[in-house]
Amino acid sequence: MRRVWLSFFILLLPLARAQEWRLTRSQSLTQEGATAWRYTLSPVGKEARELWQRLALQYQDHLRAGYRVDLGSWRLYFLGGRLRLEPHCPKVNPACLTFGALPVEKTVQDRFLLELSGLLDQALAQARATRGTLTLSQLFRVEVKRGQTPPYPARPSGWAP
Repeated sequence: MRRVWLSFFILLLPLARAQEWRLTRSQSLTQEGATAWRYTLSPVGKEARELWQRLALQYQDHLRAGYRVDLGSWRLYFLGGRLRLEPHCPKVNPACLTFGALPVEKTVQDRFLLELSGLLDQALAQARATRGTLTLSQLFRVEVKRGQTPPYPARPSGWAP
């Protein structure tokens, strides 16, 4: 029985460490009333921030060169000089992701980017329901109107094309 529990905890350990992204939601209250909701996706912890910084730099270079960046169920690319975010993979799996050329194990990037994809879905669903702005740190910002359907016009966030 001890062996079964030990195996169970060993299998859960990677899941416990999988919280490498944070979705924050904020809104300002002014004399004129509440502003639109702001949703921000950012990595949590030193290692996650360093990995995202290196991936974001490569993604920025991909976009500047005219390539797309696949973020699971969403794809980011330039069309006619404008950044766009549109649906990509209905059933997210590692083949739906743009991987970085980094000295990091593929399984680490898989887990990291799959978690990002899930939170990106969640944030966009909330932004559609409430009207708001979603920012993926160091990559893009998109303003979503209530009920708006994709593709969404986006802007670079933290870099220039």
